[in-house]
Amino acid sequence: MNSQFNLYYLHWWTLAYFIFESPRYREHALELAQRGGGIDAFEQVIGPVDQVQTEWHSYVRHLKSTLAGRDRKPAESRKTPERTNSLPKP
Repeated sequence: MNSQFNLYYLHWWTLAYFIFESPRYREHALELAQRGGGIDAFEQVIGPVDQVQTEWHSYVRHLKSTLAGRDRKPAESRKTPERTNSLPKP
């Protein structure tokens, strides 16, 4: 098995979890899945990849900090900025 498999799985799992659990994005997660989850659907339904990636990386850094015992505050209690780019339904 490829030695990168677990890392690949972990990256995609954390992104999916971030989208489905984020107050900012969760209401759009099902639509993203229904559209196949590709990059075009992602940007139409969720928002620009660069913006979401920044937020996701912050979320993952917080998870790592929590697992290391440096931050005991759950990710859900952190404020996530309100969605600023409400996109019209196609």
